[in-house]
Amino acid sequence: MPNLRIIHDNVADRATLTASSQAASLGPANLQSRRKTAVLRATGTAQTITATWPTQEVIACVALFYTNLTSTARMRVRAYAQPGDAVPVLDTGWTRPCCEAPLGTYPFGELPLGWNAYKWGGANTWARGGGSNLVSWFAAVLVRRLVIEVTGDGTPEGYIEMSRLVAGNYWAPEYNASYGASLQLQDSSEAYRTSAGTASATVGTTSNRLSVDLEHLTPPDRARLMRILRECGPLRPMLFSLFPENADPLLEQDHMIYGRVANLDAVATPYYDGYSAPLEIEGI
Repeated sequence: MPNLRIIHDNVADRATLTASSQAASLGPANLQSRRKTAVLRATGTAQTITATWPTQEVIACVALFYTNLTSTARMRVRAYAQPGDAVPVLDTGWTRPCCEAPLGTYPFGELPLGWNAYKWGGANTWARGGGSNLVSWFAAVLVRRLVIEVTGDGTPEGYIEMSRLVAGNYWAPEYNASYGASLQLQDSSEAYRTSAGTASATVGTTSNRLSVDLEHLTPPDRARLMRILRECGPLRPMLFSLFPENADPLLEQDHMIYGRVANLDAVATPYYDGYSAPLEIEGI
């Protein structure tokens, strides 16, 4: 099983983005915004995003966060070493980037066919946990042009919208996080009782918080983690996946977060040439 992966340098933010279609002013520049409500919206159920860079960048993952796509979505990623190249250095083919739970793994008949860990819905649902994430992992390549094709024939809204594009190379520690990682659903809703005695509530927003303990960091991993913490801190979001490419897609979906570091605790030295650090990531 692959170790956890972190993409802290999102090279998509340095790219020039174009899209095959957009509705009104909801264009591809919104994919570089850090606001969930800023979206690229297609005019139909197919979208092609093209990213180009002035110099070559290393990428090993492409992810689209906060989309309205369902488990029927398909995605294809092609990468080219130079903008004018006709032959890609990478072609993932058509994949299912947010596929459903495998039949037989979970209670058949109790849960609908095609379900996964995401609560489907458009931008108006994202404050309450709606939106699905699409991800494709592959061997690292050097690219200057990236073409991402997405289709969503089963999208209830009749169009595709997505909030954030992440592309880049990932860091994975030599030794994985210790057992005991926790995933917390945070809900800012407030329950109260009126003066007449009626129990009521004020609806808030939801977010995920993932806590892991990196108890066995080698010296190179300690140095890399310190660089990530210095560059990102609590301000710059990163992609964090605790169970990348897991055979159970729901496990990966639940434990993949695009968010910020929620703690800046000490990096300890519990034994000679060994280091440890707790890490908490809170979704944006």
